[in-house]
Amino acid sequence: MLLPRPDSTVLTTAALCAAAQVTRGTLRLYESQGLIPPPKRSAAGYRHYPASEVLRLQAIRHLKEIGFTLKEIALLLDEREQGDLDPQRVRELAQAQVLEIDARIARLHAVRRYVAMVAEGDTDLIDDPDCNFLLDFMAAGHGTLQPAAQASSSQTNASTQD
Repeated sequence: MLLPRPDSTVLTTAALCAAAQVTRGTLRLYESQGLIPPPKRSAAGYRHYPASEVLRLQAIRHLKEIGFTLKEIALLLDEREQGDLDPQRVRELAQAQVLEIDARIARLHAVRRYVAMVAEGDTDLIDDPDCNFLLDFMAAGHGTLQPAAQASSSQTNASTQD
């Protein structure tokens, strides 16, 4: 990973994106959502970012990876900039994230079981109409989607019997 030199005071868009490992589109999204303050512009109109934005972008990216929404990240960043974070708020957000992470893990385990069987040579599962790995995947985290998936599965089974 490229890190800005300690003596660097400003970074171009390309340098910032490379250092923080984000795309220009991601950077623009974060700017539009107020997660990154608007950059200063050079006389020629080029965007100049403070080197400190690298760490901010990395923090946003990591919080996003573990499941925080941009709105939640914005609240955390705003609270942090205005002083200390509210420990109770952080605890509640963390508890919600633990539940979401556990739900994602459960869905991934359901899919992994079937993929592992296929990887071990059980390719009959691919054509088995009773193989409901997608249904299991969806039900593990989104029980409300199950009836729609069953209806879709029934339609698929009916059309393959024609």
